[in-house]
Amino acid sequence: MSAKDASKSKHKVSKQERKAVEARLCSENMRHLIIGYRAIMEDRLRDEGLTLPQLRLLKAVRQQADVSAATLARACQVTPQTLQAVLRRAVQAKWIIRGKSKKNERIVTATLTPLGDSLLQQGNDLATRIEQRIWRDVGWSDLVQLNETLQAGIASLAAEVEGAKG
Repeated sequence: MSAKDASKSKHKVSKQERKAVEARLCSENMRHLIIGYRAIMEDRLRDEGLTLPQLRLLKAVRQQADVSAATLARACQVTPQTLQAVLRRAVQAKWIIRGKSKKNERIVTATLTPLGDSLLQQGNDLATRIEQRIWRDVGWSDLVQLNETLQAGIASLAAEVEGAKG
């Protein structure tokens, strides 16, 4: 190998290094997308007198009737202490009816009222409108590929979390 070829090879970036740079860029872009989406969602929800944790609570209640407060807090992305305030507000506003499980006193039972159901639907409609704007210039097949790629990343994270527990 000539000195010139050796010099060029020192400056070549390996496929693994290029992939690492691209992976970092993907992670940064996902963060920016989530931050922007959340900002728009929070602004629009505020106009409706609702917060994102409150909307998450309504969604979690719709998905599971009997659930622990810790599980609800994780679903709402708040601390258990903050969840208590969010739950109290939702009950006072008549968005949910709250009770205790007969199986386990730590389990909260909650049911959406018609008003809570209506707010959840408004939040879902808002999310749909924002998503349509975000992805309007992206083709269906590109979205399918993006979802498959994200699902592979999610599966890798899940395996890592499980490995850390075991």
